[in-house]
Amino acid sequence: MSKITEARPVTDRGLTNEQKTVAAEALAKAAGRLASGGPDDLVSSLDVTTLVGAMVYEVAARDGIRGGREISRAALDAVGDVPDGVTRVEFAVTAAKAAGMLDFDWSGDNSRLIPGIAEVLGAEQ
Repeated sequence: MSKITEARPVTDRGLTNEQKTVAAEALAKAAGRLASGGPDDLVSSLDVTTLVGAMVYEVAARDGIRGGREISRAALDAVGDVPDGVTRVEFAVTAAKAAGMLDFDWSGDNSRLIPGIAEVLGAEQ
């Protein structure tokens, strides 16, 4: 039985298109960090919450987008719960799927965040 939970359907939460874009990119960047730094280590809810919040702050500050708390909540809603015993690389796939549900395009230059992710996500569809 897989340890990965299904990503939740994305709710609007009243976000602007720009804020949704920030949420998608933040999840993509979080997935990249999870996949590359100690991929076989276990990940917790606190780890994911902190990482997603940091990525939202980084992307939103770069782009001058306000509403970080709401963006973080929407991103965390999209990624779903972190099951016990899941590794960073396993949860990276969940985060990557959630980014895709928020319309993050994993093709082209974006695929460099996690080499091979476009193929993994394409094979699962």
